[in-house]
Amino acid sequence: MEIIETFKLPVAKFVLKEDTKILAQFAKRWAKKHPSASVSNKGGYQSSSLPLDIPELQSLRYEAARCFNEFKKVFYYNRELGISNMWFNINYPKSYNSQHDHPFSCLSSCFYIVTPKKSGNIIFHNNFPILCYLHKDYFIDYGWYNSTQWTLPAKENYFYVFPSWLQHSVEQNKSSKNRISISINAREKENL
Repeated sequence: MEIIETFKLPVAKFVLKEDTKILAQFAKRWAKKHPSASVSNKGGYQSSSLPLDIPELQSLRYEAARCFNEFKKVFYYNRELGISNMWFNINYPKSYNSQHDHPFSCLSSCFYIVTPKKSGNIIFHNNFPILCYLHKDYFIDYGWYNSTQWTLPAKENYFYVFPSWLQHSVEQNKSSKNRISISINAREKENL
């Protein structure tokens, strides 16, 4: 038997060397001065889109653009990508982010700044309705072909890059401390 791979959807993991203490302090100061947006956050804080010229974000912005432009090659995509928007997420204890995607972007990402133990991982969801056709009780294991979701760990300085159409959510923060991350979207530079 020959297996022919038809559709695959990658997620890239980069391990950056950002100063997460400076980013955490900045996120906390920002949250005190600006109201929370209400998009996918359930119980936590989510900033509106941040101005892209904030000095504390320049190193991360540069690294994110580099990672986006490296990852786009997997899709044979021949356009220079730039940062279209970015925002902070502060997940208080018991808060989480519901399933969502990032329309009007090419690639999206999540960078982890503060990640206490049990503060919740990121879950990517398979949009193929596998369980409408194969009964879950008959699977002897899970892998690329039959998983309905894929969970990746939230760790400080991890930077996950993924296609913007890939549905994802964030588990409930079951720790007693806040989890802080920043989400970043990218599009073609000529469309910014």
